[in-house]
Amino acid sequence: MNEIVVYSAKMCGDCQHLKAFMDSHGIRYENRDIRESPAYAEELREKSGKEGVPYLFMNGEWVRGYDVGKSFTEEFGRKLFGL
Repeated sequence: MNEIVVYSAKMCGDCQHLKAFMDSHGIRYENRDIRESPAYAEELREKSGKEGVPYLFMNGEWVRGYDVGKSFTEEFGRKLFGL
């Protein structure tokens, strides 16, 4: 898998669950916290048109790192990463 960039925020529960899932499955990523660095929030908005997190850039594409209206699940994580 190519480089993965995760746009997240510490106050975001889904972000923490996503990163824990990635850590537990040995999926390497660069974390960009949009609250700690407003420049990352601007980057996310400019490049993807999105403001919500978690959002990922992987395999050359922007991918939503959450299932709208639902809590993060192991099943969602497996689908997201093709595991």
